[in-house]
Amino acid sequence: MLKFLTALGNRSQHPLTNLDAITRWMSALPMGDSVKAIEALTIQIKEYSDQRQVVTKERLAVLNAIDEASQALLDGLRNQYLQNPRMSRVVESRLWNTVNGYYQEILRAYHSHIMEYIGNPNSSKIAAAIPRLTARTLGYFGLDAKWSYYRYTQANPKLWKRMHNLYHFAEYEEFETRSLKLYDEDQAETSVVQLYMESLMLETLNTGSLTPRQIHLIERWMPMLVRGIRLEQDYKKERHIFYVNLEENRGARRVRRIEPSEALRYWDTYGLKEKLDALRSQISAGVLPAKLGLTEDCKLPACLELLERIAYFWSPTGLKRTRRVFERKGSMRSIDVVRGLNDICLNVRADNMRSLQSKVAENTDGISYDEMVDVHLYGFVTKRTQVKVGQEKEKDEKIEHLISHERWVMENESERGYGAQITDQADDWVRLGKLVGIKPERKGHWNIGVIRRMRRTQPTQQYIGIEVLVERPVALMLRAEKSEDRPLSVDGLDTLDIKLPFPALFLSGAGQTAQSDALILQSAEFSSGRELWFGVRGITYHIRLKHALERGDDWLRASFEVVSKHATNADH
Repeated sequence: MLKFLTALGNRSQHPLTNLDAITRWMSALPMGDSVKAIEALTIQIKEYSDQRQVVTKERLAVLNAIDEASQALLDGLRNQYLQNPRMSRVVESRLWNTVNGYYQEILRAYHSHIMEYIGNPNSSKIAAAIPRLTARTLGYFGLDAKWSYYRYTQANPKLWKRMHNLYHFAEYEEFETRSLKLYDEDQAETSVVQLYMESLMLETLNTGSLTPRQIHLIERWMPMLVRGIRLEQDYKKERHIFYVNLEENRGARRVRRIEPSEALRYWDTYGLKEKLDALRSQISAGVLPAKLGLTEDCKLPACLELLERIAYFWSPTGLKRTRRVFERKGSMRSIDVVRGLNDICLNVRADNMRSLQSKVAENTDGISYDEMVDVHLYGFVTKRTQVKVGQEKEKDEKIEHLISHERWVMENESERGYGAQITDQADDWVRLGKLVGIKPERKGHWNIGVIRRMRRTQPTQQYIGIEVLVERPVALMLRAEKSEDRPLSVDGLDTLDIKLPFPALFLSGAGQTAQSDALILQSAEFSSGRELWFGVRGITYHIRLKHALERGDDWLRASFEVVSKHATNADH
């Protein structure tokens, strides 16, 4: 009997009983496994909401303790998601759904408490906590929307209506501008109107052209950027740039032709433009972004380009500036797509050879360009050229069979790009900034493009926008040594510092978006000032790399200068 009473006395309480019980329960969580820990916390929050008990200070303290303890874990999972853009679909889905599941349950819990207060404010035991609860709920709605942007989708329309209602409630209670801390350990203060504005302004940038890392970086800048923006009820035509309708299931829109009403709220971006202009000016003058409050993750030049893009979308004159340069038109036809710089270069090289052979055939008796150069220089075709021509013919015959490519259905096209609907790929390789070779139906050559826009239209389908960088590139093999003759071994030992040639694409600046001649090469092969050599049409070019004009996931576009050029030597 004594043992039974002892066991009864030691029986643990349910975690949701009080603050002490939930604290003991959380101390046993597997903190080394953030996914499992968040999943366990989500289950507790769900049970908390399912109990449907009247909220008291003690009960709210339990929910607050769970939410406070979850912040570091959620930050860790968000960082893991952002730092691993090439994760498998299974891993991505587990991370995304774990965080999203927590958002949904904490929103349900907080929102129900606010609705309970609205239904009977005079008897509420948590009236003093309502401003913070409202701010937290708005913050989580914003995170929920951003989490959707990571997958290139729109936020749930119902989310916007609930956010509008919460903001309107804060206006009615007159605490929308009150400064507060979301969590006790926070250093910075915020407010309901600031959190609301952060979500509204971030949504205007969700065009499918920003990576998750860029979205997260902008979100971290938001408190600094939107601070001071006033949300006004009286419309001023000469000043207001954006507005939101509190009665609609959508976010902010740019002011065009509107009929003012009590449901509309307006704001301008003149002060925001001044902030962005000042930041860009100081960075260009050499001030480190971190010293300007742009965080340590703001790396140049990509950070400056991102600020310029934000300024483009939020500029007071954006109506004129955001017009499409090249109009799209519907065009249903197929396009062949190949990825990876090596495979792209092989296809382009085959195009180059076919084009060259066609031109030579028109002006010669069928001899190759290299053979013609030999005859012009030496009066005969060298053995080296004979072997080279034979090898190239064999390679050209095999290229079409070696390179696998995908076939997409084009939905629209413009002078400088294509839009296509695609089904999710088995290996999930499609990413913003991915370099692709594209050959539209009825075109006999490969173009070089970059995936600039993504938007999920169905659970397994997404819209892809591709910008064409150049229509007729030239494939090159760059080498780091002037001479093509390299020793294979020294005293029977392999040479360790042999540097093999690597593929690149030459983009002519004439009529292209690059503006000047440029090269596309693997990111790992680039360093400013590096000297390289390549041969084309009997000429050896000595070049020096200058600046990185654009960086992709594993490639970059670089400017260069020609140091010298001379006729290629031949073996007799």
